Amino acid sequence: MLNRTELLLSMFDASGFGLEVGPSYNPLLPKSRGYNVETIDHADAATLRKKYSDNALQIEEVDYVSDGRSLSEVIGKKERYDFIFASHVIEHVTDIVRFLQDCETLLKPNGLLVLAVPDKRFCFDALRPLSTVGQALQAYIEQRKRHTPGTLFDQVSYVCTKAQQIVWIEPTFDDVALLQSSEEAKSLFESAQSSADYHDVHGWQFTPTSFRYLIKKLRSLGYIKSGEIAFHKNDSIQLHMHEFYISLSKTAPVLQETDIDLLKETERELHEISVSRQDLNLKHEVDALRRRVAAVDQQIECANLQIQSLTTRTDALLRSTSWRVTAPLRYIRSVFL
Repeated sequence: MLNRTELLLSMFDASGFGLEVGPSYNPLLPKSRGYNVETIDHADAATLRKKYSDNALQIEEVDYVSDGRSLSEVIGKKERYDFIFASHVIEHVTDIVRFLQDCETLLKPNGLLVLAVPDKRFCFDALRPLSTVGQALQAYIEQRKRHTPGTLFDQVSYVCTKAQQIVWIEPTFDDVALLQSSEEAKSLFESAQSSADYHDVHGWQFTPTSFRYLIKKLRSLGYIKSGEIAFHKNDSIQLHMHEFYISLSKTAPVLQETDIDLLKETERELHEISVSRQDLNLKHEVDALRRRVAAVDQQIECANLQIQSLTTRTDALLRSTSWRVTAPLRYIRSVFL
């Protein structure tokens, strides 16, 4: 089984010239290891080292500092990169459509945008509703530069932990607790209405398939040019269930899954989470029973096929000439022997 780094690197050719967005103190593609990359972050290296003092040695020089303008405006060059990689970035952006468009502008025609995105079911966003295409389009037409007061309220009032952890593996709501109070949410909501300060929060929440649906719809509606090239969702035996990975390209074929199938799969993903361990155990018992019933059904089907085959062979024998000719002999044998 590939580890996280190996899996991500398998999704694109890291030997090209790339951009890593928001690597902070944990770059996937450190320049010190020979990767030919530029980086953009929310602060310069000195500020990041002070902010993340425990990991200061892992922080490399920042090529571009985000200042509220779009990616393409800050970097100012078109078709520059073979790839762009962003881990746990897209959920923070204020305008997700503009972010995707900017990446398309910065990428070469065959370039790849590779994203690691949090799965809201297994992190502190677990209690927040899924983001919709309409919400993304609303942010786009508003040319949103800051998260709305309502988004800030939701971040504070819904944020939760499970057993005091911000990410987890177990698919239940046991040990989940709200982290902040309604009063704190209201205070931030009210102050944000009269302040131009930027607050960094999660503006978007997705399951793996709801994000695939978002990309498919934005492309089919003409807002972006990129489609899905590769996709990976971690299994329950893997540690990184709280995130999924996707690579996008302008050269991608049209996704074959229909809209309704993607939406139904999204609902299935949401229902994978049980309210309690008791519900989860009951679900496992039901699933086991269904597997047993399916196995019995298969056995019955096999038996029916054998009966059908024997019946066909018997009917053919009864209709055969030799069977009719030897009928008197069989009668004599049955009477006298």
